[in-house]
Amino acid sequence: MICKYDNLTGLPTFLTSEFDEPVLYAPARTDFISPCPSLKIITAFTDCERISTHMIHLSEGMKNNRLIKGLSVEIILGMTKSSLSQKKHEDICRLIGFLNNSKDMPNISCKYICNGPEVHSKIYIWTQPDNEIGEIPRIAFCGSLNYTMNAFYKRRESVSMCHTTQAYTYYRELLPDTIDCFDKNVFEHIKSVSNNTPDTFIDPDNSERDYLFYDQKEPIDILQVSLLRADGSDTGYGSGINWGIRKNGTKRNQNQAYIPYNRQDKRDGFFPDRRNLDDENCPMFRVITKDFGSFHMRMAQQGNKALHSVESNAILGEWIRKRIGAPLGGYITKQMLELYGKTFVTFRKYEDDIYLLDF
Repeated sequence: MICKYDNLTGLPTFLTSEFDEPVLYAPARTDFISPCPSLKIITAFTDCERISTHMIHLSEGMKNNRLIKGLSVEIILGMTKSSLSQKKHEDICRLIGFLNNSKDMPNISCKYICNGPEVHSKIYIWTQPDNEIGEIPRIAFCGSLNYTMNAFYKRRESVSMCHTTQAYTYYRELLPDTIDCFDKNVFEHIKSVSNNTPDTFIDPDNSERDYLFYDQKEPIDILQVSLLRADGSDTGYGSGINWGIRKNGTKRNQNQAYIPYNRQDKRDGFFPDRRNLDDENCPMFRVITKDFGSFHMRMAQQGNKALHSVESNAILGEWIRKRIGAPLGGYITKQMLELYGKTFVTFRKYEDDIYLLDF
């Protein structure tokens, strides 16, 4: 790794590996010279796992006061006309929807280039609020680093600090050529959507491909976990898959859910546990579903008696309701699960700590 450091900021001015801390987190540190709460990203490609893990770590940094509060991330996705599939678009929107409905997560938005030539740039700009002009750019990076897991962890990439004002001006100039990912007419504005160009295969729809890949492999272990109470009687209000539905009328997202991890289902070492007794959280692990993308989970609550989705605790509830054909936010009974044919979910564990989650 080649690495030089800026005397003022302490940040690397050139990198060939280990991009996370300097590019995605350091400018928001509470001990930074002048912390920045907003990150603008221009990227040719992205993937849901990169978005997800980044938002989770930002959230955890805000909770432990390592990072300043009120963080936001704005993404411009550039290679949309030739390589944004309907499936990937739906996965991005679903993930961002979950993240923005979770009170503990940074605010995130994603815009697609829809007019003019596609954008292959990779630029990261940290800004601060300003009472007169809205915001001021403070630090910018540019190079070959796409906002993807492959770019950050698997490929040889380079990043350098660049002229901050020029980078921010470029970002602002792109905005009129974008459309919000949640616009209902998004694909009418993005012309010539195709999955046949070489660029398409740089960062494909990972979750669908990965599920098929792991589904053909032999897992190292399999575990079935009940969705019912410990006594198997029913599901219950305000717990398990009905965690968001309260008898007292407390308002919350009614899709919020967790999978009860009762004593009779537990298997030591199947899911990653706290490395140290004083760790606040268990390590998270990635699960891949056949029809609902991938997300992250961890054991939670006292005695690790629950399994919940990290990006938003509504992910599991929405997935299960869609699987059984129940209305979103609707109460789920044992009878509904029995009519569906299963009262449990199945985790398949693989050597690289990836899990397939089936129901």
